Amino acid sequence: MNRITCYGIALIQLYLLLLVDSGVAQSCGIRKVVNKLIVNGTHAKDGYWPWHAALFHNDERCLINVCGGTILDQHTVLTAAHCLMTSHGIIARERLVVQVGRYRLRAASDHAQEREAFQLIFHPKYNRHSIQHDIALIKLATDFTYTIYVQPICLWNRGEDQHSIVGSLGTVVGFGFDENDNPTDTLRETRIPVASAITCVESNREVFGTQLTSNMFCAGNRDGVSACNGDSGGGMFFNYDGTWYIRGLVSFTKPREDAYICNTKEYTVFTDVAKYLKWIEQHMRGPVGQQKQRTEQLAENYNNLKIGLLPMSTCGANP
Repeated sequence: MNRITCYGIALIQLYLLLLVDSGVAQSCGIRKVVNKLIVNGTHAKDGYWPWHAALFHNDERCLINVCGGTILDQHTVLTAAHCLMTSHGIIARERLVVQVGRYRLRAASDHAQEREAFQLIFHPKYNRHSIQHDIALIKLATDFTYTIYVQPICLWNRGEDQHSIVGSLGTVVGFGFDENDNPTDTLRETRIPVASAITCVESNREVFGTQLTSNMFCAGNRDGVSACNGDSGGGMFFNYDGTWYIRGLVSFTKPREDAYICNTKEYTVFTDVAKYLKWIEQHMRGPVGQQKQRTEQLAENYNNLKIGLLPMSTCGANP
């Protein structure tokens, strides 16, 4: 049966086959497909980012590609908290769809996997009225099957100090808007440098001076190459000795004045995953609960954000 997918990504603003033996301990952050690195917002290679997940909201008419996420284990995906919200509050679990192993969104794929959510876990300090603690976990109803196209990332293990990554190039991937303001069909990647907090704030005191906290960091070239709409929730990755680690989650940036689209001349702000490791690990190994009270608190109308949501767009066929 054909699937309908919305491709002018809905957009939640960046606020904007070789099977692995399940009986063997699974390594993380290791590519099973080896290719030459491609930079500057160009197309990635199939299987090159096996931990990337595409998140969709099902609005009954079609699937709306809204955000990215990152595989932590066979039943846990890490993303930004605002990716799990709609204009009316928290998205219902049955309306959230997670796809992994995808290199193309519109094309059928033999190695793509689709899962539904069993539980949405928001950081306890996340508040719909702000962009702080923009981090959440998706527990899946059915486990992923690890293949060369579906693999987990490694959690950051090199300390919380942000000075150690300033100036370093982190890699961001996603199905977000391209340089022509169109949602891309092919997974894209770019490498951007991490900026110091002072540099970020001085670049735009009105936005970053009031929003940036020690649990966030900025990155970007401010030259037209950056994360954009639809990339929210995706990871920033660093490679050390052949192993990839996640350090950031795409969270927000200042929109352009002429359109509610990311301004690639501004820095992008990332949630610093290193500041949330204990919380993440607690929910990865702990029992799955319902978080009923927390869900009710967040399920109020999701309006009046300082950095707002993007409007929905049209649907397109996805075989």
